[in-house]
Amino acid sequence: MNVNKAERAETWCEAVILAANEQLEFMYRQHASACLALQISRNYRLLLTHNEHPLKKQHWRALSQRWLLSYQLHRGQQRGLSDMLESL
Repeated sequence: MNVNKAERAETWCEAVILAANEQLEFMYRQHASACLALQISRNYRLLLTHNEHPLKKQHWRALSQRWLLSYQLHRGQQRGLSDMLESL
């Protein structure tokens, strides 16, 4: 696969994940749930593997952590949260 195809595939994957998260975040605003928060967090975490740009990675990591916190708050499991966030 040449560089242009690889870049397009990476851009396409990122666009698909972001579109999915847009829909999931809309659903979350309609009916907040731990399941949705966790899926959104995982999708942002997945974006970390699709881009090597440091600022983008920092942005995806922060969003992943924010949604993981939402998940934890829904689940009522705040103990050990700081350790979990540090591991991201």
